[in-house]
Amino acid sequence: MEDWGTGWNRDVLGRIVALLFSLADLADIAAGLSAPRRRYLLGILSVAEAEAHDFLIGAGAPVSAGGQDTVDDALRLAARLRALAMLLMALLMQRATLPNAIHPFVVRKTPALHAGRPASLAAPDTS
Repeated sequence: MEDWGTGWNRDVLGRIVALLFSLADLADIAAGLSAPRRRYLLGILSVAEAEAHDFLIGAGAPVSAGGQDTVDDALRLAARLRALAMLLMALLMQRATLPNAIHPFVVRKTPALHAGRPASLAAPDTS
Protein backbone atom coordinates (compact mmCIF):
# COMPACT_ATOMS: atom_id res chain seq x y z
CA MET A 1 0.00 0.00 0.00
CA GLU A 2 1.41 3.35 -1.01
CA ASP A 3 1.84 5.93 1.72
CA TRP A 4 -1.49 7.76 1.73
CA GLY A 5 -0.21 11.00 3.19
CA THR A 6 2.56 12.01 0.81
CA GLY A 7 3.02 12.89 -2.82
CA TRP A 8 0.05 13.00 -5.13
CA ASN A 9 -2.08 11.04 -2.65
CA ARG A 10 -1.98 13.97 -0.23
CA ASP A 11 -2.95 16.35 -3.03
CA VAL A 12 -5.84 14.15 -4.11
CA LEU A 13 -7.10 13.83 -0.54
CA GLY A 14 -6.87 17.60 -0.16
CA ARG A 15 -9.02 18.00 -3.27
CA ILE A 16 -11.52 15.53 -1.81
CA VAL A 17 -11.74 17.76 1.29
CA ALA A 18 -12.49 20.76 -0.95
CA LEU A 19 -15.06 18.71 -2.88
CA LEU A 20 -16.83 17.64 0.32
CA PHE A 21 -17.07 21.28 1.43
CA SER A 22 -18.46 22.20 -2.01
CA LEU A 23 -21.04 19.41 -1.79
CA ALA A 24 -22.05 20.71 1.64
CA ASP A 25 -22.57 24.14 0.07
CA LEU A 26 -24.79 22.52 -2.56
CA ALA A 27 -26.84 20.88 0.20
CA ASP A 28 -27.26 24.32 1.77
CA ILE A 29 -28.45 25.66 -1.59
CA ALA A 30 -30.84 22.72 -1.88
CA ALA A 31 -32.53 23.88 1.31
CA GLY A 32 -33.85 26.89 -0.60
CA LEU A 33 -35.12 25.00 -3.63
CA SER A 34 -38.61 23.71 -4.32
CA ALA A 35 -39.42 20.26 -2.92
CA PRO A 36 -39.03 18.32 -6.21
CA ARG A 37 -35.68 19.95 -7.01
CA ARG A 38 -34.51 19.55 -3.42
CA ARG A 39 -35.47 15.84 -3.46
CA TYR A 40 -33.51 15.34 -6.71
CA LEU A 41 -30.40 17.15 -5.46
CA LEU A 42 -30.48 15.45 -2.03
CA GLY A 43 -30.68 12.08 -3.77
CA ILE A 44 -27.46 12.82 -5.65
CA LEU A 45 -25.70 14.32 -2.63
CA SER A 46 -26.67 11.42 -0.37
CA VAL A 47 -24.86 9.03 -2.75
CA ALA A 48 -21.75 11.21 -2.49
CA GLU A 49 -22.07 11.21 1.29
CA ALA A 50 -22.36 7.41 1.37
CA GLU A 51 -19.18 7.03 -0.72
CA ALA A 52 -17.24 9.48 1.45
CA HIS A 53 -18.54 7.80 4.61
CA ASP A 54 -17.47 4.38 3.34
CA PHE A 55 -14.02 5.70 2.39
CA LEU A 56 -13.35 7.42 5.72
CA ILE A 57 -15.18 5.31 8.25
CA GLY A 58 -15.55 2.04 6.39
CA ALA A 59 -18.20 0.55 8.64
CA GLY A 60 -21.89 1.11 8.92
CA ALA A 61 -24.04 3.24 6.69
CA PRO A 62 -24.60 6.96 7.04
CA VAL A 63 -28.02 8.37 7.74
CA SER A 64 -29.13 9.08 4.19
CA ALA A 65 -31.51 11.69 2.90
CA GLY A 66 -33.19 9.16 0.62
CA GLY A 67 -36.94 9.72 0.49
CA GLN A 68 -36.72 12.85 2.60
CA ASP A 69 -36.90 16.30 1.12
CA THR A 70 -37.43 18.84 3.88
CA VAL A 71 -35.28 21.89 4.46
CA ASP A 72 -34.03 20.32 7.69
CA ASP A 73 -32.94 17.20 5.78
CA ALA A 74 -30.87 19.36 3.43
CA LEU A 75 -29.26 21.22 6.32
CA ARG A 76 -28.48 17.97 8.16
CA LEU A 77 -26.89 16.53 5.01
CA ALA A 78 -24.77 19.68 4.66
CA ALA A 79 -23.60 19.31 8.27
CA ARG A 80 -22.71 15.63 7.75
CA LEU A 81 -20.74 16.42 4.58
CA ARG A 82 -18.82 19.15 6.44
CA ALA A 83 -18.12 16.73 9.28
CA LEU A 84 -16.67 14.20 6.82
CA ALA A 85 -14.54 16.93 5.24
CA MET A 86 -13.22 18.00 8.64
CA LEU A 87 -12.50 14.38 9.57
CA LEU A 88 -10.42 13.89 6.44
CA MET A 89 -8.69 17.22 7.01
CA ALA A 90 -7.84 16.19 10.59
CA LEU A 91 -6.41 12.89 9.35
CA LEU A 92 -4.25 14.73 6.82
CA MET A 93 -3.02 17.16 9.46
CA GLN A 94 -2.25 14.31 11.84
CA ARG A 95 -0.25 12.62 9.11
CA ALA A 96 1.65 15.84 8.43
CA THR A 97 2.58 16.34 12.09
CA LEU A 98 3.38 12.67 12.77
CA PRO A 99 5.73 11.60 9.95
CA ASN A 100 5.76 7.94 11.02
CA ALA A 101 1.98 7.70 11.19
CA ILE A 102 0.23 5.34 8.84
CA HIS A 103 -3.32 5.20 7.59
CA PRO A 104 -5.56 4.81 10.65
CA PHE A 105 -7.27 1.75 9.18
CA VAL A 106 -4.03 -0.22 8.83
CA VAL A 107 -3.24 -2.46 11.78
CA ARG A 108 0.40 -2.41 12.80
CA LYS A 109 2.32 -4.38 15.36
CA THR A 110 3.19 -2.66 18.58
CA PRO A 111 6.96 -2.30 18.90
CA ALA A 112 6.73 -3.09 22.63
CA LEU A 113 5.68 -6.63 21.80
CA HIS A 114 8.32 -9.01 20.59
CA ALA A 115 7.47 -12.65 20.05
CA GLY A 116 4.37 -12.27 22.21
CA ARG A 117 6.29 -11.00 25.24
CA PRO A 118 6.38 -7.42 26.49
CA ALA A 119 9.67 -5.65 25.91
CA SER A 120 11.82 -5.46 29.01
CA LEU A 121 12.21 -2.02 30.43
CA ALA A 122 15.54 -0.76 31.70
CA ALA A 123 15.74 -0.76 35.48
CA PRO A 124 15.88 2.70 37.01
CA ASP A 125 19.25 3.88 38.30
CA THR A 126 19.06 3.76 42.11
CA SER A 127 22.69 4.62 42.90
